[in-house]
Amino acid sequence: MEADRISDIERLLPLAEKYGLAVLLVFILLIIVIMQWRAVAKGKLVPREMLDRALEDNDRLQEILDSERKEFMQPMLEVFKRLKTDHHQENDQDRGG
Repeated sequence: MEADRISDIERLLPLAEKYGLAVLLVFILLIIVIMQWRAVAKGKLVPREMLDRALEDNDRLQEILDSERKEFMQPMLEVFKRLKTDHHQENDQDRGG
């Protein structure tokens, strides 16, 4: 097994001398990055169950936030509605008078 690795290294060394070690390392790193990107895209890196659970948690928390926002904004909406009706009444009186 060790002899196989040594023979592989001996075959790679002339390439490293010819093209430079940095180019070979960039090529190897590029292959690794592409493999990782494909694993993420296909869902092999993150199990589908975990993604589904995270999306369900996100939906549940968004509903909680929406209900709290609705309770918080309700008094402000009532003020705006009263201002709007008051503004329309004032405009109608100005036009008729």
